[in-house]
Amino acid sequence: MNAILPDIAPGSEWLAPGPADHAQAARNGLFRLLRSLLREQLLPMMFAADGTADLSLHGDSGSLRLVAPRFNSLDALCDFDALIRQPLDAAPEPLQDPLEALQCILALRRDGADPAWQRIADELANGLHNEALTLCWRRHQDQAIAQRCAREGIDNLLDWARLDGGNAGIRLEQWAAVGHPYHPGSKTKLGLSSDEVWRYAPEFAPAVPLVLIGVHRSLARVGTMIKGLDYRRWFALHYPDWFARWQQQLPDQEHYLPLPVHPWQLEHDLPQRFADELNSGLIRVTEARYHAAPTLSFRTLAPGTAEQPPYIKLPVAAQMTSSVRNLSTPSVVNAPRISAVLQDILNQRPDIAAALRCQWDELGLHLDVDHEDRDDARYLAVLFRRNPCRLLADHEQAVVLAALFVTSPLSGEPLLLELMRQAGVSDRESATAWFGRYCDRLFAGVLNLYLDYGIALEAHQQNLMLVLDRQAQPVAFLNRDVGGICIHCPTLAARGWPVEFMPAATLVEDRAQARVNIFHAVLQSNIGELIELLDGRFGLDARQLWYDVARLLERYLDDYSLRYGDAARQQEHQAFFEQPWPATAFIRMRLQDQSRHAVCNPIPNPFQRALTPADE
Repeated sequence: MNAILPDIAPGSEWLAPGPADHAQAARNGLFRLLRSLLREQLLPMMFAADGTADLSLHGDSGSLRLVAPRFNSLDALCDFDALIRQPLDAAPEPLQDPLEALQCILALRRDGADPAWQRIADELANGLHNEALTLCWRRHQDQAIAQRCAREGIDNLLDWARLDGGNAGIRLEQWAAVGHPYHPGSKTKLGLSSDEVWRYAPEFAPAVPLVLIGVHRSLARVGTMIKGLDYRRWFALHYPDWFARWQQQLPDQEHYLPLPVHPWQLEHDLPQRFADELNSGLIRVTEARYHAAPTLSFRTLAPGTAEQPPYIKLPVAAQMTSSVRNLSTPSVVNAPRISAVLQDILNQRPDIAAALRCQWDELGLHLDVDHEDRDDARYLAVLFRRNPCRLLADHEQAVVLAALFVTSPLSGEPLLLELMRQAGVSDRESATAWFGRYCDRLFAGVLNLYLDYGIALEAHQQNLMLVLDRQAQPVAFLNRDVGGICIHCPTLAARGWPVEFMPAATLVEDRAQARVNIFHAVLQSNIGELIELLDGRFGLDARQLWYDVARLLERYLDDYSLRYGDAARQQEHQAFFEQPWPATAFIRMRLQDQSRHAVCNPIPNPFQRALTPADE
């Protein structure tokens, strides 16, 4: 049952997207496709010969023209007037469908036969269908929110989220699930039917019935932040009713450990992949269910709006955006160890702890089934993550960063602007102060953690929550996932944590590899996108905002040099200020059919332009 429109059931006729929904999904998809192709230098367009700002691509069969493209300070396409195809012997025609545009581009580039491009086309087609479904839903959802707020006398979305008590953050999170700002396959969910997307995807605010199975103790391996923690007792403490129902259905339950499974995984993957264990009784399926709410991460689910039970992260063997969402053994083993290290650091560094809170991965369970010709453990595992409500004071509220960019049905402008107005922002001076406080809190937590300990959180829009006080002022950030964390192990060991982690791609020996997370997640996906949103608002401009961020970063590097010397500072200063920045190349990663290792391409360094006098 949906939490926002409880009278709407799956299969309702109004949920069928109409022509306007498909047209808007196509426009959105075309924009993201062109933005990625251009930024990743996969669309070799040149300035048109007529001296306009248009870009052109020529080939044997004709040409393609991008009319009046505009780019932001991160070298990303932010708008354009039209995309025009000009065949050799026919009239020009506008292209509005991303799949048609991609085929035209490939024909001009003579890449049409590459099966990797066909894979991307299939992903785009699936994503467009799902986005149309989302757009249809959002019209009704926003209308319902606006109507209720009018009845309740509420004029902002934060108060709407708090209306029914409990975890207000999950309501905002599901409302904000509009998709990745850069990824062309923003709504790709290969392997799911339309009905399954509707029943399980966060944007539809469903209650997902997780199933509790039994895994024989001989197969189960448990990792915890606290050595010696009893898994069954811990589970029973946090999910007492669910555990009791599970016990009732397993007569010999003392030989098993409870393991939550996503219903899609139970139906489509587990019966085949673990057929031997099911037949032998090493895995037992029960009817014990627990309804949970998916977060922005499809397979990380909250305990509804309850404020105490942990969140649950599960594998789902379907492709979401760019990768199949499994949960590898190294992830399950390392996450509690990383959480324990972070907890130690925050206990020793009150300056970082004041700006950064963490949703610890407290406990994990994986199976011991892998050997030379089997790699299935990643498809049946779990991580339990601390509920963020336990990290907030009564007067605080946490908002996932992705929500800041979504248009509020109450104000008609992005939620960020609505929040800033709640905080009393009305002019350039007050807006600069609010943004400066935001960046200072972010650097005090995330940047210091990287500089001093080599721990680079993947602090992008999905993984980070902004903690606001009663006046909607930024007070801290809340990190919710260590899965994409990148750790420079030599730095961490030098600071006193020579931790033995299970080998993983996120544990690196080159500091530059860890720094990529700061460039991509913090400076681009986070601060950079905020700057582009604020450009032209409250009298602000992007160049001045980048200047302010650069000066703030320099102050943090100065403090870093006091602790670790000028040579350490110079290494970081050169990377941040003197070189092009690396940007994640989503299509190039899909062409390689992998998502494990980041693929980057250089983009202009916005600090260099901001720090250069305007008359130069």
